[in-house]
Amino acid sequence: MVATMTEECGEVARVMNYLYGDKKKKEGETLEDLKEELADLLFTIICIANDQNISLVEAHERKLEKIYHRDNNRYQRK
Repeated sequence: MVATMTEECGEVARVMNYLYGDKKKKEGETLEDLKEELADLLFTIICIANDQNISLVEAHERKLEKIYHRDNNRYQRK
Protein backbone atom coordinates (compact mmCIF):
# COMPACT_ATOMS: atom_id res chain seq x y z
CA MET A 1 0.00 0.00 0.00
CA VAL A 2 2.90 2.38 0.70
CA ALA A 3 4.23 1.73 -2.81
CA THR A 4 0.77 2.47 -4.20
CA MET A 5 0.58 5.66 -2.13
CA THR A 6 3.97 6.74 -3.45
CA GLU A 7 2.86 6.06 -7.03
CA GLU A 8 -0.36 8.05 -6.53
CA CYS A 9 1.60 10.92 -4.98
CA GLY A 10 3.84 10.93 -8.06
CA GLU A 11 0.77 11.11 -10.29
CA VAL A 12 -0.51 14.13 -8.32
CA ALA A 13 2.91 15.75 -8.71
CA ARG A 14 2.92 15.03 -12.46
CA VAL A 15 -0.47 16.72 -12.96
CA MET A 16 0.53 19.69 -10.78
CA ASN A 17 3.72 20.07 -12.78
CA TYR A 18 1.76 20.04 -16.04
CA LEU A 19 -0.79 22.54 -14.74
CA TYR A 20 1.50 24.93 -12.85
CA GLY A 21 5.11 23.93 -13.40
CA ASP A 22 7.66 23.99 -16.16
CA LYS A 23 6.49 20.83 -17.88
CA LYS A 24 4.17 21.30 -20.82
CA LYS A 25 0.62 20.05 -20.44
CA LYS A 26 -0.48 16.93 -22.20
CA GLU A 27 -3.35 17.51 -24.58
CA GLY A 28 -6.52 17.64 -22.47
CA GLU A 29 -4.79 17.80 -19.05
CA THR A 30 -7.26 19.54 -16.73
CA LEU A 31 -8.10 20.15 -13.10
CA GLU A 32 -10.40 17.13 -13.43
CA ASP A 33 -7.26 15.01 -13.75
CA LEU A 34 -5.95 16.56 -10.54
CA LYS A 35 -9.23 15.79 -8.78
CA GLU A 36 -9.03 12.16 -9.89
CA GLU A 37 -5.40 11.76 -8.81
CA LEU A 38 -6.07 13.38 -5.41
CA ALA A 39 -9.03 11.04 -4.93
CA ASP A 40 -6.81 8.05 -5.77
CA LEU A 41 -4.24 9.22 -3.23
CA LEU A 42 -6.90 9.80 -0.58
CA PHE A 43 -8.37 6.35 -1.16
CA THR A 44 -4.96 4.75 -0.67
CA ILE A 45 -4.37 6.69 2.55
CA ILE A 46 -7.79 5.62 3.83
CA CYS A 47 -6.95 1.99 3.04
CA ILE A 48 -3.69 2.22 5.00
CA ALA A 49 -5.45 3.86 7.95
CA ASN A 50 -8.18 1.20 7.95
CA ASP A 51 -5.59 -1.59 7.85
CA GLN A 52 -3.84 -0.05 10.86
CA ASN A 53 -7.07 0.73 12.76
CA ILE A 54 -6.32 4.45 12.68
CA SER A 55 -9.16 6.95 12.90
CA LEU A 56 -8.38 9.59 10.32
CA VAL A 57 -11.06 11.82 11.84
CA GLU A 58 -9.27 11.80 15.19
CA ALA A 59 -5.86 12.21 13.57
CA HIS A 60 -7.12 15.13 11.46
CA GLU A 61 -8.66 16.84 14.48
CA ARG A 62 -5.39 16.52 16.42
CA LYS A 63 -3.46 17.93 13.46
CA LEU A 64 -5.78 20.92 13.11
CA GLU A 65 -5.57 21.59 16.84
CA LYS A 66 -1.76 21.46 16.67
CA ILE A 67 -1.63 23.80 13.69
CA TYR A 68 -4.15 26.18 15.21
CA HIS A 69 -2.12 26.59 18.39
CA ARG A 70 1.28 26.60 16.72
CA ASP A 71 0.44 28.93 13.84
CA ASN A 72 -2.30 31.06 15.41
CA ASN A 73 -0.10 34.16 15.59
CA ARG A 74 2.53 33.17 13.05
CA TYR A 75 1.14 35.17 10.12
CA GLN A 76 -0.27 38.67 9.83
CA ARG A 77 -4.03 38.61 9.47
CA LYS A 78 -5.56 40.27 6.45
